[in-house]
Formats: sequence, C-alpha cells, structure tokens
Amino acid sequence: MKNYKKGLLAAMILSAMSLMAAEDKTIYVTTFVDEDGENNEACSLREAIKTAKLDKSYGGCNVGRTLRLDGSAPDVIQLEAGEYKLERELIVESALKIYGKTPFSYTRRSPITNLYPTREALKTTISGQKKTRLFNSMASQSSLEIHHLILKDGYAAINGLDKGNGGTFYVAGPLSINTSEIVNSRAAAEGGAIYSVAMNTEKNITIQDSLIHQNQANSYGSVLAMDCQANLGATQTNVKINSSSITRNGSSLTNSILDFCGYATVEMVNSTIAKNTASATGHIVRMTNQVNRPLSAFSSLTAASNTIVENTAKSTLLYDNVGSKVFGFNVLAFNQGLSCEYGLNQGNPTKEQQVKFYTTQNAIQSTGPSRCVLPPLEENATSNNLDVSSSTFSSLLTDYLEPAIDNRYLGLYYPRDNKTATDLVDIGESGCIEQDQRGVDRVIGSTLTFDPDAKNTCEIGSVEIRRLTAADITDLKNTNLVGLNDFYQTNIDDIKKIIADKNTPADELPGLKEELKEYEDLLKYTKQYQKYRAIYINPFVLAMPQETLSGNIIQTKIFNSKNYDISVRALGVGKLTGTGNSASVEGNPNDPNLKCEWKPDLNRIMMYRTDAKDTSSVDMEFCSYTIKDRATGASSTGLLRAAFTNIAPIAKNDEYRISPENNLTVTVNPLENDSDDGDGPLPSGKSAFYHDKDGKEIPIRILKLPAGVSLKAERQGACPDPYQNQTCYGGKLTFSVRNNLSQANYSMEYAIFDADAKISETATILLRNTVKNTNTSSSGGGASGIWALLGLLGLAAYRRLRK
Repeated sequence: MKNYKKGLLAAMILSAMSLMAAEDKTIYVTTFVDEDGENNEACSLREAIKTAKLDKSYGGCNVGRTLRLDGSAPDVIQLEAGEYKLERELIVESALKIYGKTPFSYTRRSPITNLYPTREALKTTISGQKKTRLFNSMASQSSLEIHHLILKDGYAAINGLDKGNGGTFYVAGPLSINTSEIVNSRAAAEGGAIYSVAMNTEKNITIQDSLIHQNQANSYGSVLAMDCQANLGATQTNVKINSSSITRNGSSLTNSILDFCGYATVEMVNSTIAKNTASATGHIVRMTNQVNRPLSAFSSLTAASNTIVENTAKSTLLYDNVGSKVFGFNVLAFNQGLSCEYGLNQGNPTKEQQVKFYTTQNAIQSTGPSRCVLPPLEENATSNNLDVSSSTFSSLLTDYLEPAIDNRYLGLYYPRDNKTATDLVDIGESGCIEQDQRGVDRVIGSTLTFDPDAKNTCEIGSVEIRRLTAADITDLKNTNLVGLNDFYQTNIDDIKKIIADKNTPADELPGLKEELKEYEDLLKYTKQYQKYRAIYINPFVLAMPQETLSGNIIQTKIFNSKNYDISVRALGVGKLTGTGNSASVEGNPNDPNLKCEWKPDLNRIMMYRTDAKDTSSVDMEFCSYTIKDRATGASSTGLLRAAFTNIAPIAKNDEYRISPENNLTVTVNPLENDSDDGDGPLPSGKSAFYHDKDGKEIPIRILKLPAGVSLKAERQGACPDPYQNQTCYGGKLTFSVRNNLSQANYSMEYAIFDADAKISETATILLRNTVKNTNTSSSGGGASGIWALLGLLGLAAYRRLRK
C-alpha cells in the first residue's frame, strides 16, 4: 500500500495555470444588463450566446471557440457573481456551457469530508423576473450545460406563439444542470422548471448535485414534464437525477411534479424528493400510459437510495403495467396519500396484470393511508423490504434540514440510528449506491476483524450516517524510501512555486500554506524516523469519523490528532485466526523484532523489523491500531497486515570521458553514485551490495558490452542465482577501446545486486570520446516515471472530487 498522493489543491492549481497559459476561448460576460448589440463596450449574457452561434464578436463579447468542425463542440460562457435580469427568453442556437462564479472555496476544508474545497452558497443568479422563460433550445436542438447558477423567477405564459410550457427550460436538445438551483419558476401549462420535447435523436436530461424547489405548473410536471404527442414514443429520452433535492414544488392545483411519458428511461439516485404538493387527484411522480399521455413499453424507472417522504398528493408514485420499475434502498413512506398507487384494475396489481415492478430493501408502509401498493410476490417468495407501518416518522428520520453548508446546500434528512432491526441504519445488506447524497463514501463491506458486528452496511435512503470505524488495512508493503521522499519534495517545490506566483488568488493561499506544511512535515519526520524497510501508514485514510445527531443537527468530528488518540500493538508473525476477542496469531505471536509505533508529528503509524528479515511467503506480519475519541472515549480497533520485502537497489547512469591521451582507456567505479537507499538506513553490519560465498563484493552485472571495448575488473566471480552462469564484477572497472583511433562514443548497460541478491533496473555507462565531444564528464540520472504517474493520479482524484 502506498501512503502518498499528489497534493489535491496544488494539482488543481497547476492544472488551472497550464490552462491559463493556453489561448483562452472562454466568452466572458461583463455586464448584468440584458443588452442585445447596442453597446460594444460590454458583453451581456444574451450577446455571449449570439457570439457563440456566430463565431464572431457580437456586442462587446470576445470570440469563443470557432474550430468546431461539425459545430457540436460547446462554447464556454463565464458569468460573474451577481444577478442577471432577463427581459425576454434566451434562445440557445449552439452548444453551450454556462458557468456562474464558482461556489467552491479553498479558504477552508469541507465540513463534510475535511477536504478542499468546501461548497459554499451559489453566487450567480439568472432571473426571468416572473415575466419570461429563461432558456429555449427548441429550434436548434443544441446541448446546454448549466454550472453553478441560481435560475429563478422564470415564467412561461400562454400567448399566440407559446403554449406556456417550461418556466426555466424549454428544450429539444440535451440538458445538464450541475451544482445549481432552480427556484420559483412557473409554467402556465406544463413543466414548471423543465419541459422536454423529443425530436429525432436520443437525448439526456441530467440533474446533478442541484436543488430544485418552489416551482409550479398549472397542469403537469411542476418540475419536469414532456411533450407526449411528438416523437417521444419513438425517441428515447434519458433522465438522470443524482444527488439532488426536489422539494416544495407544486400546489394544490398541480397534476404532477415529475411527469414521464413516451420512451423515457429514468434514473433517480441518492436524492431527496420531499414536501412537494399535487392536487387531490394528482401525483408526485407519474409514469403511466394514457391516451393523451402515452408511455412506451420500453420505458423504465429506476430509483436507488432516495428519501421520498412528506409529499402531499393522491399518491406519490403512480405506475401501471407499461414499462419496468426497479426500486432499491429507498425510503418511500410517510407521505400524505398513498406512497405507491397502481393506476389500473381499480388499483389492484394482480399477477394477471403482469406488472414489472422489482423492489429490494425499501422502507415502505404496507398498511395505513401512506401505504405502498405493490404487485404480489412470486410463489414462495418473501419480501425483503422493511415495513415501517408501525414506526413513526420522527423515530426514523430527522426533520427536514434546510439547505446549508454542511449538506452542500441541498436540504435533506438524516436517518436516526436507534440500533434496532427496524431503523434505517446498517440494515445488514450491500448493494446501495457507493456514495451518499453529500458525496460521502458508504464504505460497505469492509472487514473488521476485531469487531465484525460493527461492519458498515447500507443505510436506506439518500444519506449515510458515519460512525467511528478503524478499518482493517491489509496488503501493506514497504515502498522505495528514496522515491517517497522525492515525491514529498516535488510536492513542496510545486506548492512553493504556486504560492510565489503573483497570479495565484489570495483566497487560495491559506489552503496552499496548510498543504505545504503537511508535506514539509511528512518529509522532515520521515527522514527523522526512517527505519530499514519501514511501512508508513496513515491510520485515518480508510477509517470513518464519528457523526452524531444532536436533535436535528449533525455533528461530524473530523479525523486529526487533535480529536483522536492513536495507540498501536504488535501482534506477531504467522497466520491470523478468529475474530473479535478470539483473534490471535499462530506462528510467532511474540516476535520481539516486529515493531509498530505511532508518530504523532509524522501523522503515521510505522511498522518495521529490527532484524532486517523479509517476510516469508507463508507468513504475514500483524499489528493492531486503535482510534479513540478524546472527548467521548469511544474507540475502534483495526488490523494492520503487512509483508516486508526487499526493495531493488538503485543504479544510476554514468558518463565518463575517454581521449587519445589516455589511449581511450578509463578506470571507474560505477557504484560511486549507486545505492541500496530504497530500503532505508542499513542495519549495523549489513552491507549494501552483493558478496559471494568467499566474501568478495561483486555486485555489478554487465548486460551489454560493445564489441570494440574490453573490460578488466578488480574482482570478479559468479553472479547470484538465477544468473549464476554469468560473471559479476566488483571494485574498479577498466574499459579500453581496442581501436585507439576511434572517434566513436561507446555505451554499455549494467545492473547491480544488493546484499540480498535483488537486481536493480538497468543503467547506462557512456564513454564519451573527446575527439568528437569535449563536454566534461558527469554522472547521475535515474527514472522517475512512477512518481510522475502518481502526480497524474492525484490530479484525476481531484477531478473526481470536484465533480
């Protein structure tokens, strides 16, 4: 296991700086006024959209992306913090990505993950002023992506040219809404927030990490509706709602909130759908086949790890026997009206109806006014849903928590851990979505040797409650210490350059300085405490912190040495048997040479041996570590399972000068800049390089020797297995060019063996002939590809986090 990663904040800023160095094709909006070509001194949002279509400046806008070939590559439009008030709708005529001012701040860590950045409130608003729709892509069918925007007060009125659909979006092309908010939009007809028209090509509608609230439609779909009479029956529309909250939409006059028809493939995952309202005959989610709203037999609805509660309507979900439905790990209960209603056969989904509705591990009510009416089970089958008919809402969930920084400004519910078989926490099953609505890893199924009953399993609903858990960390091995320290130094150098750069925003400096201090400490204390073939383990990296509900407030105690104590214990070498209190090591449980130590200033656990032995192929080396909450005394113990292995020695490239003055002969010691430092400091009495059975140091193996060069060595003998049929050399080596009139350079390859006969990577000895090249001799080199790769992996981790 490697315990290093590229600094996420530094990686992000380095990437941004490299992008800034390239030609910037972003179209920057410089005025909040809704201008349309009358002012060449400023660029409005409307003018930016036209500039993107024209591929030339319009109004005061700079030209964006022009080399699109087929015209599909999107232009990027950047808005500033503030409110953009529209006088009329914006016509989307080409592919666009529109960004508001970023809500991600690097001045402090996220209260949820303790990582940079933290998600703050949105800063940029586009308003329809309750008199106009915001976006219309009907004519062009172009794709539209929205990022970091509040879209408010849109209005679709009925007039001679408009049917009054889609208060915020009236779209015929792909639509993606990311880390945004749609609020207080109205449609005189359908689609209070979004109205989708299918034309001739499949399209996607995606709502990601967004809050959709207080939107209304006078008929269908206060949040989303579809044109059911166009090409929706034959053209697939994929709708995905992920990690979002859809709350307080609709009214007592609305027929539905989410209304699907045609060939719709719908996924709702990790989301909260709550406190929405439809009429006494209406529904929150409607997906049925009707004459005027047909539904394709190929349609589907998948819902996983959602919290769907406190909605008011005739039913929260209306379904029939057209298409398929799959529901898993949802809370679908505690609504006013039925939580699930079958739309045919007087509400009775019999076997003869052939309903394709599959459920697993949902919290539903089988009786009462909020019951979920489901098709009958197959013969001899039993339901694995959790019946919460006899439970109260407050015993299972908190009250609705308003959007705030500690829930990514989404608004949601936390499950209450009553430690009973009837609550929503740790239900003993896997299969839920890997992250919860806040982006917290659920860490399902991890092994807990010392407390197997505490193994984390799925919660039902969109939110995972974390509890203090020290995970078992297995497959640990020592890594190249030279490479590790070089990696820390590279991060230090990168961060210092960023801090010194005058273009680095001031609000990013505190986080950068904090990260710099972390890497400086890692380098300083790794060197201070380094041991031979040691393993350096971050005990917090796989553990889960404690989350505690205090009333309706969630409190997270972030992992660090201020909040938690770490203690460790060596368990021995051999095989581990048993679990819990019966766990023990068979073999050598009292091996005095196995050490396990916690270093608070290094923020790492160190495992090492004092006798320099490798771990045998049939054994493992074991320690335990305990994380203890300093305030409450709560603790959890995890297992460390490791194997110590020999790290290959380091052979570096060498260059030497030959000339006619010395008869093209040179005597050298290639080991002068080679080492076995990857293992760490050698134990007393242990040599770095290979000695044969007679005690001769002969670690050098020549892999390639040019035909025109002869070699003499101070010492030589058989190489170690499996190269025993080849000759190895030691001491000083003399290379002579047979043709003393030669003007050529000569290159040879070699490798070295350490004291345990581990061979290095190949290195080169270059004999540079001064007849052709008068450069002075030098030595050094060595590859660093793996560390460069790790840097790229760090950047990729940042991009996943950022998304």
